[in-house]
Amino acid sequence: MSTDVSPVSGTAVQPGTAVQNSTTFTRRQAVNSSVVTGAFLDRARTALERQRAICAAPQEHSDRVFKDILDQAEGTYFGKKHGLSAVRTLADWKKAVPVRCYPAFEPYIQKLLDGDSNVLTRSDPYAFLKTSGSSGKPKLIPTTRHWRNLYRGRALYAQWGLYFESIGYERSRGAAVLDLSWERTASIDPVGDFPSYSISQRPASVSSVDWTPPWYEEDWFQGVEDEDYKTGLYRKLRLLASSDVRIVVALNPSKIVGLAEQLAERSGDLIADLRHGTLDGLPCGDPDPARAAGLEAARRANGGGLRIADLWPDLSLVVSWNSASAALYRPWLEEVTPGVPKLPFSATGTEGIVTIPVDAHDSAGPLAIDLGLYEFVPADDRDDDADLEPDVETVGYRDLDVGRTYNVVMSQANGLYRYDLGDRYTVVDRVGEVPRMAFAGRSGFGSSFTGEKLTEEDVHNAVRLGLGDDWRFRPLFTCIPVWNTPPGYTLAIEWPEELASTPERFAERVEAQLQRLNIEYAEKRRTERLTPMRVLAVRPGTFAAIDQRRQREGASPAQLKHYWIQRNGDLLRYFDDGAHWGAS
Repeated sequence: MSTDVSPVSGTAVQPGTAVQNSTTFTRRQAVNSSVVTGAFLDRARTALERQRAICAAPQEHSDRVFKDILDQAEGTYFGKKHGLSAVRTLADWKKAVPVRCYPAFEPYIQKLLDGDSNVLTRSDPYAFLKTSGSSGKPKLIPTTRHWRNLYRGRALYAQWGLYFESIGYERSRGAAVLDLSWERTASIDPVGDFPSYSISQRPASVSSVDWTPPWYEEDWFQGVEDEDYKTGLYRKLRLLASSDVRIVVALNPSKIVGLAEQLAERSGDLIADLRHGTLDGLPCGDPDPARAAGLEAARRANGGGLRIADLWPDLSLVVSWNSASAALYRPWLEEVTPGVPKLPFSATGTEGIVTIPVDAHDSAGPLAIDLGLYEFVPADDRDDDADLEPDVETVGYRDLDVGRTYNVVMSQANGLYRYDLGDRYTVVDRVGEVPRMAFAGRSGFGSSFTGEKLTEEDVHNAVRLGLGDDWRFRPLFTCIPVWNTPPGYTLAIEWPEELASTPERFAERVEAQLQRLNIEYAEKRRTERLTPMRVLAVRPGTFAAIDQRRQREGASPAQLKHYWIQRNGDLLRYFDDGAHWGAS
């Protein structure tokens, strides 16, 4: 049985066990103080400087990655099957290895799960990472110590170096950080004889060179068994309520918005917990009546709810994904953290990292040339839903055109060789000799029953315009494709009582806006190949309740991303008669 080992404590973590039993509520929770150390800042600064130097002279790093990939494949089942011992050049590599999507790798993954060694890489996996499942059932991505230590771990130090540099290294020293991009999982699910978990909820670092931040052992950073999403956010707020938080980091901007909503909703609970030294009634640090009194005054001044600026007045940076559909959260993010500078998180997926930010660009970063071997296929005129062909012609990073969008083919030392990532990136400009790339979305992520090619942006803008002045309530919503004869769409939206409109009138307006925004949708409606948009008005909090139910059914938190448009109608089964007010 494979295990993860904490480099800090040396404790082995077995599948299905709590991480060092450090996150239950049976003992006093520790409240944070200063966590960013000088040694950590130095390491992050060095990593950032190295990443910038790579942008100036990238080719030797790209060559080194290619050589290492061949070395990892040497003598493996995959390597022998593809004759990789004869590969010397990139041209040889392209001839020997076809471009593949995940299903073509599943036989190799199954051999690993069956107990075979030396299948994809000489360094056998110690665990499998689960994808978010945004394109279907979760995939299992092999992760090896070689890949983790040599590549993925150190990349995170570089991006954090940028974050500390942006607010000043001296201002960062001794300050606190709220890191929502990763949580040490309280339990892990076995698959075969291996542990499996999402990239954002893994149990431990694998060595001293892996990403191991100073807050690694802090209670707020630990996962808790069966803790729901909102309770987890409140626990982090409580444990950091007396700290000088300067940076908040998340993958999805929606999580930062959710943090602000929990702070507003549970202001009274937080003040009471601070006053009594508790967390939901259980011991948690020492009472802090002065802090409680200050926040109570701020709450009254606000008319009943606390804001993030009340809790952490010196907050200086907010980090999250900020391109493609995540960019639609920008107004909400600015609303809850007004005036606070924003920087992007790296373009990070379970299969690998594609870009790492190195400067103040608000949504894109240079290609992570030292983390993988990347090839590109122009997205122009390609069928959005079609996988790349096995023999598709690819170009290298030097041949990319600024302003053009490309599908990414990625090879990494974890064994995913010439992998059709399914993601598209647009070249923004260049940093030195390396293209700066912004995530443009997944290939085919949208919906098209009859050629309407409905996108998340279409739906988002139609709802915003359809709500008019009621947009200020920013209700959660998603568009669900429903197959029928003819097919159509259901827009599920949380409907606060304060909205001036009715679901029926809103349905008419959003339908009109959608036809105005998407001429193909309008044509399909005119010819009755699509039914009118149906609106399902649900109670506020319904989407959070559905996420909790999906977690109980086995979904990982990383799978619970909110999309403005769904890939299929599966979500509809969660809306029962008790969950909604009505449909138009």
